[in-house]
Amino acid sequence: MKNVRKNLRIYTVLSLLALAFFAILTKIAYLQVFNKEFFKNLAYSQYIAVVSLKGERGKIYDREGRILAMDLTTYSVYADPQLVEDKDKFCKEVAEVLEIDREKIKKKLYSPKRFVWIKRKISWEEKEKVEKLKLKGLGFIREKKRFYPHGSLAAHILGGVDLDNRGIEGIEFFYERYLQGKEGITTVFKDSSASTFTFHPQVFHPQKGADIFLTIEAQIQYWSESYLKETIEKFKAKAGSVIVMDASNGELLALANWPTFDPNRIGEFVPSQVRNRAITDIFEPGSVFKIVTLVTAIAERKFSPQRVIFCERGKYKIPGSILHDWKPYGELTFKEVFKKSSNIGVAKIAQSLPPFSLYTYMKKLSFGRKTDIDLPGETSGILKSPQKWSKTSYFIIPIGQEVGVSLIQLASAMATIANGGYKVRPHLVRKIWHGESFWEFKPHKKRVLPSKVAENVREVLKEVVEEGTGKLARIDGAVVGGKTGTAQKFDVEKKRYSHTRYRASFVGFIQKDSHPLVIAVSIDEPVKSHFGGVVAASLFKKIGESILKYREYKAMVEKKGEVSLMEKM
Repeated sequence: MKNVRKNLRIYTVLSLLALAFFAILTKIAYLQVFNKEFFKNLAYSQYIAVVSLKGERGKIYDREGRILAMDLTTYSVYADPQLVEDKDKFCKEVAEVLEIDREKIKKKLYSPKRFVWIKRKISWEEKEKVEKLKLKGLGFIREKKRFYPHGSLAAHILGGVDLDNRGIEGIEFFYERYLQGKEGITTVFKDSSASTFTFHPQVFHPQKGADIFLTIEAQIQYWSESYLKETIEKFKAKAGSVIVMDASNGELLALANWPTFDPNRIGEFVPSQVRNRAITDIFEPGSVFKIVTLVTAIAERKFSPQRVIFCERGKYKIPGSILHDWKPYGELTFKEVFKKSSNIGVAKIAQSLPPFSLYTYMKKLSFGRKTDIDLPGETSGILKSPQKWSKTSYFIIPIGQEVGVSLIQLASAMATIANGGYKVRPHLVRKIWHGESFWEFKPHKKRVLPSKVAENVREVLKEVVEEGTGKLARIDGAVVGGKTGTAQKFDVEKKRYSHTRYRASFVGFIQKDSHPLVIAVSIDEPVKSHFGGVVAASLFKKIGESILKYREYKAMVEKKGEVSLMEKM
């Protein structure tokens, strides 16, 4: 009986073992037959990874073929938290070498992820230091980093990119779809430590982005920035902008702002430094806006050059206010009103013009609308329709109050006068080159003023420089015209115009061959002097003189047979 029970227990145990073994075999068979692909992919993922390869971003050149922006190869540091053995030691040593916060690294190491960034796009010196640590779980990935070889030069034109090399400001942002490269794909094999990678021979190669050739001339850009900075410091101003434009076709040769920034370190600067003031800032232009009344009066044939206007000895009662001149003028001719920049004279001329005609020419000269420059952030300005003008508006809008403009709008308006009456679109890109194909900007001209009107306006503006408020803009041996502007800034808190805060401007042209130049200058809140004829006109002259001398030198060099890279292409 005992043997029977003993045998029964043995059979029972053996039966259970057999069932367990059968269950295991069944499970193995099931996994191998029905879940084969799942585990195959799981194993595959342990030692094989698909890596995207960033395409090189296109280069940016100036008009002479000088490189302004390009990609460099750099490295980024990452970690696999599961392979890091001593997290405290890891955090301490890496934080010291890379100069980053230890707690931030520690937080990343306790992440359930197998991949975390430690620091993106490090220097070669940092890479060498990290390699010497020989820490398990630490690795490098090669990436592209945007590099601006001239530092802050043309910063507000070029803009900048983010950590992933995507454009976030300026030309980099506006032409992102052309500049960005197309991604490629490859497969990599990892060893057991996940620190060594071997690339699979099959690679879908990334494609390089298009190269862009700008209209700007790096040398002219340099002078514009340098002289602008000197002026800001000399007059203790808050900020300022300069635009240099070829009036014949709208090409910008320079666009400068102060304060500025270094696009290599764009993330370290505040918005007020990165902001492109030349196209985003709206301000009351003051007397420089009198060019609209001048154009309208000549176009409507209401005034002869010698017609006399009585300027009320410097004080004139208008609806709701009193107009003043900076000097107590009596009788002035039509030309003298603009040469001496009489507010009262201009207001009286405006009252004699046909209803709404002033507004019509404001629109023709691009005020109240975007110029469509190829940069992000341009503003339309402020220009009320005549139906919204008050009785006071008819007197003060003609002298540059109750209207908001940008410097690019003022430059565009002066270009129309300088080129004989054509509206041209301001632009910064000449060519986009991609492989064997390229796109070239073709300027479009639209006549908005009769040539005779533009000619007569230029004659008056020349006298402003020769005999009037713009004398400091005169350049020996060159034909120069322009208009000064000294605008009181409106004090929002006190609800009146300030007697201490001004914007000084000068917008003018230099007539030279078939490509007249327009130089527009605006200085915000200068202290030592606030007159446009002093602060801004003198800056116009410095830039203009340098450009003319440079052009003479270039002409001499070209005669010797030297050509630029742009011409070779």
